[in-house]
Amino acid sequence: MPTLTLSNSSSKSYSRIHTICINTNFNSGTTSFTGTDSLVEVASGKLKITASASSAGYASRSFPTVIKTTYNFSMDFEDASTLSTIKFGTSANDDTNLNTTVSGSDPGYVTITGSFTATAETTFITIFVGRPGGVSEWDNLLI
Repeated sequence: MPTLTLSNSSSKSYSRIHTICINTNFNSGTTSFTGTDSLVEVASGKLKITASASSAGYASRSFPTVIKTTYNFSMDFEDASTLSTIKFGTSANDDTNLNTTVSGSDPGYVTITGSFTATAETTFITIFVGRPGGVSEWDNLLI
């Protein structure tokens, strides 16, 4: 993995690893996302998460990260009918590193961007659907 070494005026050097952890448009499946209290599927080339009728639910997956490295992410939110949250943490449904809420007042198609700093060698992305029976659709995930 290539690294770029940076230095400041104190002659301390820092390495930043350039890598793409996940890059998917969901055309080939759910790309390892699994559901908890939800159905996770691909519909019309988008990741579709449907919470169970009795509770809120989520889809999550893990990916390798380097501790203390900052990662940028972007993901297209395709359906604004249900309150949804993107979380990054050390386990599924954990928001230790980042918690970003997307509400029904957002436009029906918007790209969500942000960054987080990894606190473990494995990080989880969770997409939480905040209402029983709610549906959330996503596309073009890049971390």
